Amino acid sequence: MKKNNSQSAKPNDAPKKSRTVFIQPTSLVLATYILLLLSKIIDLTLINRENEYYSVVILQMMVFLLPGAIWCKFSGEKYVKNLRLRLFGANSIVLILASSFLMISGSLLLSFIFGGLDSLSQNFSLYDTFISRDNGTVPVRLYLLVAYAVLPAICEEFVFRGILCHEYERGGVTRAIVLSSLFFALLHFNFANLPVYLFSGIVLAMTLYATRSLFGAMLAHFLYNIFGLFGQPYMSTLYNITNSTKLFMFIVGFVFIASAAIFCGEASRLYKNHLYRGHSADYRQPLNDELPKIRDSYLDVIKAPSAIACLVVYIIALIISWI
Repeated sequence: MKKNNSQSAKPNDAPKKSRTVFIQPTSLVLATYILLLLSKIIDLTLINRENEYYSVVILQMMVFLLPGAIWCKFSGEKYVKNLRLRLFGANSIVLILASSFLMISGSLLLSFIFGGLDSLSQNFSLYDTFISRDNGTVPVRLYLLVAYAVLPAICEEFVFRGILCHEYERGGVTRAIVLSSLFFALLHFNFANLPVYLFSGIVLAMTLYATRSLFGAMLAHFLYNIFGLFGQPYMSTLYNITNSTKLFMFIVGFVFIASAAIFCGEASRLYKNHLYRGHSADYRQPLNDELPKIRDSYLDVIKAPSAIACLVVYIIALIISWI
């Protein structure tokens, strides 16, 4: 008698649904906004300036890493594996460097278009709250490097390019790039520089998908932060040497076009390489029970209660800054 090895599927064998299927990704964004807003209030009242850099480090971990870790914890054991936490290849170095130059030159152009070149004389700040202060000493510069360059690159990319892109790419990569960049731009609580942060978010998201590595986006973000910390004085010097706004913007525009051309060329080459290696489907494929959510339009995402709450927190933060 032939033994039948097939067994009926047990109810417990059914795949477990991720907690994030029922909770909008904007809930995670809202948590970071609220914590950041609270840190803004703390900065104005409680922080001892002698321990400012330690405070900035701790606050960034609380604002980004803690909510992100909780989100991953309740999304399943294998969730982190889908965030592209892999090393980028050596063939991605040129693209990462080009993306950093693209963000630097693009930010200068956008700053000039929307507000002039006054930003060249301003200190680098985080979320329009924590202002970097460089006295030229080695210890302070190391603190600045960690608090204002390394940690923001790691923390922000983990949430906005890692988690948000993964969540929204169920409806397509374009959807992931647009929505993650939008909420990334609002995060900085600065209306005047909103186009700058939106542009930077788009470039970083494209870097993520071109390199297939979250670390690639982190490195590009880190290099951009390094320029913000230590490169602004050199831009002021260059502007003074040219003694001409038109000539200065021509130089910046040339760098922008050149870096954009290199970035696009390298991205095209890397995508062709991914296709050749069979990595064309390196993004989250939707589950059957998630299809109705994917059909939501951009407007449906924006008008979700948690997304509206994000906008409210953003407005409150702007009011606090103006006051």
